[in-house]
Amino acid sequence: MTLKPQVSWYPWLLFAAVMLHSVVKYTLSPAIETDLLLLYPTLLAVLWMERTSILETFKGSAFGHPWLGFVLFIIGSFFYVAGGVAPSLVAEVLGLFFIAAGFVASFAPSNYLRSALFIAFAGIVIVILGSIGPSLLSSELAVTLAGLSAKVLSATILPVVANGVTLYFGQYSATVTKDCSGMNSIFSLTALSILYLREGFNRKPWHIALMVVSIFPVAVITNFMRVMLVVLATWYVGDWFAQSIFHETVGVVAFMLALLILTLIDKLLLFISSLVKPKKGSAHAAD
Repeated sequence: MTLKPQVSWYPWLLFAAVMLHSVVKYTLSPAIETDLLLLYPTLLAVLWMERTSILETFKGSAFGHPWLGFVLFIIGSFFYVAGGVAPSLVAEVLGLFFIAAGFVASFAPSNYLRSALFIAFAGIVIVILGSIGPSLLSSELAVTLAGLSAKVLSATILPVVANGVTLYFGQYSATVTKDCSGMNSIFSLTALSILYLREGFNRKPWHIALMVVSIFPVAVITNFMRVMLVVLATWYVGDWFAQSIFHETVGVVAFMLALLILTLIDKLLLFISSLVKPKKGSAHAAD
């Protein structure tokens, strides 16, 4: 396919300029959490996955669903402008997701509508479930995780007392931070799950919904195990060991375990889906 510069390129040139401005602005801001900057490469990863539909928009040979595209563009522009006024990196990135979805819906052939909807869906799930939700729940979840860890450890291995997010055991203490509560894992797992589901076999809507819903409890459970391992390492080996490379290593192990659990859940759902036979005579449209 030969691509020649034409008017259909202009929306994407504008999109690239707006995104670059947002990246530079927040990268240079000392007040922005480093984890939030991961939203930009995640957006680029989603657009790369939908590169076929985006390349179709460059041809300028057909209009798909211009009214839907216009609505998505307006929604995206609202979030982007609101994010610039606030300022809010999260709102701006959500706006960029919707703007890109609007361009694909408008300028790609109509059979690429699913691609546009996926870009918008990925933006909603990644930004809300992976970023906004964890930020709102971080303090409450850390307290809950600390209390639960204290109860389990006290009932099985050693006496532990929880006071807020801090655990006290013997002469030691440990604090359940945002990292230990699983907040950072939720964002990473959300992004990876969305990309994995798009690249994998065709999955039904209920399958995708259950996978997304599973991310939160899986992240919490694996990081609950992480907290208990850090406490046990502190008790049996020493604080010098638990707070050194062991702390980071067990964090990586917890994340890998979460990925493994999500993969197993995905395989289980695929197996269940294979058991549900379509009704005789029913037809399925190809993607």
